[in-house]
Amino acid sequence: MNLRRVYSVIRKEWRHITRDPTSFVLLLLSPVLVLITMGYAFSIDIEDVTVAIMDQDLTPTSREFFRHLSSTDALQFDEFPGNMDEVESILMRGDAKAVVIIPSGFEEDFTRGTGARIQVLVDGTDPNTAGHAIRHITVHSQQFTQEIIREQLMRIGLDGGFEEPIELRIRAWYNPSLRYTVSMIPALVGVVLSVPAMAASLALAREREWGTLEGLIATPIRRSELMIGKLIPYLLAGLFSVPLCIATAVYGFNVPFQGSLLLYMALAVIFLFATMSIALFLSVLVKSQQAAIMGSMMIFLFSGFFMSGLLLPFSLMGPIIKLEAFMMPTTHFVIISRGVFTKGATLGQLQGYVLALVGIGILFLALTVLVFKKKL
Repeated sequence: MNLRRVYSVIRKEWRHITRDPTSFVLLLLSPVLVLITMGYAFSIDIEDVTVAIMDQDLTPTSREFFRHLSSTDALQFDEFPGNMDEVESILMRGDAKAVVIIPSGFEEDFTRGTGARIQVLVDGTDPNTAGHAIRHITVHSQQFTQEIIREQLMRIGLDGGFEEPIELRIRAWYNPSLRYTVSMIPALVGVVLSVPAMAASLALAREREWGTLEGLIATPIRRSELMIGKLIPYLLAGLFSVPLCIATAVYGFNVPFQGSLLLYMALAVIFLFATMSIALFLSVLVKSQQAAIMGSMMIFLFSGFFMSGLLLPFSLMGPIIKLEAFMMPTTHFVIISRGVFTKGATLGQLQGYVLALVGIGILFLALTVLVFKKKL
């Protein structure tokens, strides 16, 4: 391999990328723009769900139950309907996502132990928010019952006579608040960093359409030198987007970065190498830029969103889909990105995924060199 010829191709391709400042800036910023758009679209951390409460019992027990429910920041009680017509109106207008109805006789039934009933009406048009409200209302209702029973036992002198059969001590590592954004945004970084590969997929298709491929074929440059020379400029352009995406995740979405920035940059280079190799292979196969861009969107964005574990867990995928997913670089880098961001994972802990990316990159670069023919 002649490094001088490789450098000549790199310089030619880099001039093509940078000769239009607007296109170059868009190439650098496109991953960030996609990250911001998708980040806000998929950031579904639900907080301060508005819930209405209708207390028909108006007893100390019902008021204590309401106090217990309102003690959490996850639910916000701003509506207090007096009848079912007002309840329907509140849900119809969307002023509340759920309504808790405490019926008459609640305290009496609770004291007797005959089963006090509480009705919860939810707005099913927004299942995520409704489910959030139901979970918090259920948990606080159970805690309220346990506290009342414990207080009653203490009154009769059985202060040590009530013990839970199972004591759960739950602690979430790496994401103590269980924020959905902390998991989603690092994974999205792995997806959007494949966007520069879409530009690389145009490399040879553009040469064919513009008629400049004939001039390259006439030179003594080897196929491997041409492919490597075309790959490196797009890899460098994609690498400039990595710190911008990290900064957007940390400062824009308040996602903590626990790992090594240098390690993340190095692993991003390997990921970009793998994606650019696939993009060049696609560019060899197709004849037009339109076909190249459509094919790259299907390969990188479609597989990134639906086959990388970003939205659909691997446990729900069939064997064939799993095999296809692990052939995609995005699948491995999503795991790497989440590991470095949230866990501070090291190279040794991620080496399996790193080796997979290296293997994918080498495989598709070799296929590109073999498939490309220096003839029209």
